[in-house]
Amino acid sequence: MKSFREIGKYWRSEYPDRKFERVRPLLLLSRLSFLMPAFQKDVLAPHGLSPSDYSILGALRRAGRPRQLQPEDLYNALGCTPGGLTKMINRLEGRGLVQRTNDLEDGRRARIRLTPKGAALERKAFADYSESAEQVMSNLSDDEIQKVDFALGLLTAIFDAPDAGGAAAQARSASLAEARAALRDTPSTNEGDDRMEAR
Repeated sequence: MKSFREIGKYWRSEYPDRKFERVRPLLLLSRLSFLMPAFQKDVLAPHGLSPSDYSILGALRRAGRPRQLQPEDLYNALGCTPGGLTKMINRLEGRGLVQRTNDLEDGRRARIRLTPKGAALERKAFADYSESAEQVMSNLSDDEIQKVDFALGLLTAIFDAPDAGGAAAQARSASLAEARAALRDTPSTNEGDDRMEAR
């Protein structure tokens, strides 16, 4: 945290008319963006999975039975390119964790299905992730966790707001209002909220 104190001093010295407090949360998030992948890799490595591999298995499991999705659904959810997704699917299919099936409604299209082996591995990986996450978060009080959860939810809503051209500000405002209402109505102990969404 020393570096952030130094950044704060520099900011206030060079830009006295700017509020560093409004920028600091984003700087902290940038720092976390470097730290989180290492945490995820450490948890997933014993299972032979990368964060991206796990994201695919998790997305398929959450899709509900028969636990399958179209490739477009996956690369939109993961924010990856079709080519990148194909490589990941090939790797997981080679391990018997997923399989490609024909779309019954359109034979030209494929669906990606989670196999029983893939579902079992996803459960084990998630159990380990949950345990590791609980150990990390045990350093915070319940009240602190709630505040962090609420603040991150609001920031996510801002950045997730659709690009509406000239109406972007209104879109962000609407997304933020919806997020505030949803977060206030959501218990902090909801099951499944801790799932990784590695990108």
